[in-house]
Amino acid sequence: MEAWRLSFLSVEELLCLQLLGYSSKQLYENVESERYSLKETASMSIRELDKAKRILDRQTKAGVITIPYNDEAYPHHFRNLCRDAPLLIHVLGNKDLLNREDNVAIIGARAADKEGLNMAYEFAEQMGKQGHIVISGLALGCDTAAHQGCLDAGGQTIAVVASGLDITHPKVNKSLQDEIIAKGGTILSEHPFGVKANPTRLVARCRMQVVLTQSVIVAQCPIISGTMYAVRFAQEYNGVPFGWENNVYSVQYDTQNELNSGNKFLLDYNLALPIRLGQEITLDLDNKIVIA
Repeated sequence: MEAWRLSFLSVEELLCLQLLGYSSKQLYENVESERYSLKETASMSIRELDKAKRILDRQTKAGVITIPYNDEAYPHHFRNLCRDAPLLIHVLGNKDLLNREDNVAIIGARAADKEGLNMAYEFAEQMGKQGHIVISGLALGCDTAAHQGCLDAGGQTIAVVASGLDITHPKVNKSLQDEIIAKGGTILSEHPFGVKANPTRLVARCRMQVVLTQSVIVAQCPIISGTMYAVRFAQEYNGVPFGWENNVYSVQYDTQNELNSGNKFLLDYNLALPIRLGQEITLDLDNKIVIA
């Protein structure tokens, strides 16, 4: 979908249509055949259009930047999602990080053990020291460890979240969110103010995490976990049609248990490349992980 096809709709109108229940996919599919009726629908929906304007005003006052699909500042990575791309993204912090190529997503389960947390922290710390960007989801467990490892090394990190940026999910990570912003990082969402995280939105945000990078590290996760959705998205949005290749790495554990059963599954079925604690990693000229 070319950006100009959506340029006739303003940010307020796009948000209004979303408030009316239109999904991004529906708008992409209907924009050619119903371009004038969509604009009319937004203009006639006075209550929702007014609400959209009030939300955007609140966001602007809070320092949130809203970027539509047809804007030059819209991350080029997301365009490769085609009809699955968010029509609007909402950004708090350093929006320039969203177009960086030298980044790694480090993800894993909330209920990780000490070993799993160490894995996420150490690899993120290495990336931070090298000046690369770490991407994760601000969740408890491995996500928190990854963000913190990068920050402690003086690096910058992107948190992709599943709620409006007026809500921190989970609440206990409010101080971590503030630290990310203070140290030049970014909080990113496809949802406007007032939207709460739920299981569907948490799964959907996984696609945004993995398309920002060419390298995904699974620190630790059970075989049934949200992290496995991210791996599925990394496999789905992969190859020539999408403009890049995703490499998935899974930490290899000496002792197997339920908490790392997902890691074992990924390695046993050749769905990921092995990586171990203590290994030195860097990025090559193509921004792919190199293991020393």
